[in-house]
Amino acid sequence: MAGVETRISFELMVIKPPSHPTYDLTAIIKLALSEDVGDQGDVTCMATIQDDMEVEAHFLAKEDGIIAGIAFAETVEWSQKDGDYVHKGLKFGKVHGRAHNIVRVERVVLNFMQRMSGIATQTKAMADAAHPALILETRKTAPGLRLVDKWALRLQVLIGGGRNHKMGLFDMVLIKDNHISIAGGVTNALKLVDSYLEKINLRMEVEVKLLNS
Repeated sequence: MAGVETRISFELMVIKPPSHPTYDLTAIIKLALSEDVGDQGDVTCMATIQDDMEVEAHFLAKEDGIIAGIAFAETVEWSQKDGDYVHKGLKFGKVHGRAHNIVRVERVVLNFMQRMSGIATQTKAMADAAHPALILETRKTAPGLRLVDKWALRLQVLIGGGRNHKMGLFDMVLIKDNHISIAGGVTNALKLVDSYLEKINLRMEVEVKLLNS
């Protein structure tokens, strides 16, 4: 955390982020930091905190839930790992360093972790309610945060929760109502896809509304 460290060590993770051919997670984190400090930096921090002051800060759970996003802050001393259940009031992480650095990146780290933890917690609840059916995610993610959102859901593989579906438009053929309508019906859409899949090796799925129709 100190020094605004944005490197992520995927090798040390139990559950790695889903693969994506063009997504740069480190760049997303740097963008999040940049949009917060702008071109002036944290002016309130500079006005109120001595430049060389060092502090110790703790991560405190504000409610019960599944923790996710720990990998975003490598220099924190964690007592929990991604996918663990935490209770309200638990101190699950500690960091020591330059106050300016910690205060500047605090909100960005928490924004990522709170979003991922919320997704992981809700996914677990829905997966438990739907068992033995599986909960799959969709492409309806926040722009720029698709890998982060899907990563949070992937953490639930450890505890019997959700499963990753397709990452985007590039890794699976999924015939939906729009494709069927434009192609001139289900039969024609399937024929066209069969011909296309002779050139590339991808899975194909068809979205249906009723299983008995």
